[in-house]
Amino acid sequence: MNNIALNPESSFDELLAAARNKFGAIKFETVKLGVKTIEVAQVVDMPAYLDRLIDKARGGKKIDLPLWAKIWPSCMVLGVYLLKFSPVENATFLEVGAGGGLCGLVAASRGYNVVLSDIDDDALLFCRLNALRNNLDDKITVKKVDFCNDDLGEKFNYIIGCEVLYQESIQIPFYHFVDKHISRDAGSEALLAMDKKRAGRLFFEEAKKEYRLMRQEVPFAGDDNDGKTLISLIKMGARKND
Repeated sequence: MNNIALNPESSFDELLAAARNKFGAIKFETVKLGVKTIEVAQVVDMPAYLDRLIDKARGGKKIDLPLWAKIWPSCMVLGVYLLKFSPVENATFLEVGAGGGLCGLVAASRGYNVVLSDIDDDALLFCRLNALRNNLDDKITVKKVDFCNDDLGEKFNYIIGCEVLYQESIQIPFYHFVDKHISRDAGSEALLAMDKKRAGRLFFEEAKKEYRLMRQEVPFAGDDNDGKTLISLIKMGARKND
């Protein structure tokens, strides 16, 4: 697919048509975060799409599962936190591995400028759809970013991300990406959320050498669990030498 999501002139209808062409029917699910509601594009028949991917794999082709398409519990927990905390004045946000961009959409709904980034073209497509659907496109920029290699040449007050440490091989590169792109302004920090079962050991061992880290375990009660899921909410705050 051409990267239609990165064309600022692409209309909502054009983006929706591109999504339907690849995934079939698309619906917009209303996600409630405290008093805030965000509409998020979802594939109506994800099993059918996965079946098509499996058929391709039988031909020897590598497939990438659309993990970006799920609204993870960690996104809900971080989204609620972003509604409650007090950012620095005129704060800028970068969401990494944004998927559908739920957390970045929450920050944008509060009036802050947000960059939604992902390496996956389909995720970027859904980010653009969601930004337009929620009338937040004036606050949101979508960028294709490989945080293991890219340098954006700018800094942000807040770098946010959910479930980005699931692969050990990306943890050290991701730390260096955050270190390079986080502002040195007072109050700036990285805010990460993930299932407590994901250790992220290499990232945190590297980060604690230079940064103050705070971790809070937040129970999550969703439709498909009994509240026993624990989400780790991590703040990578001020540098130790500042």
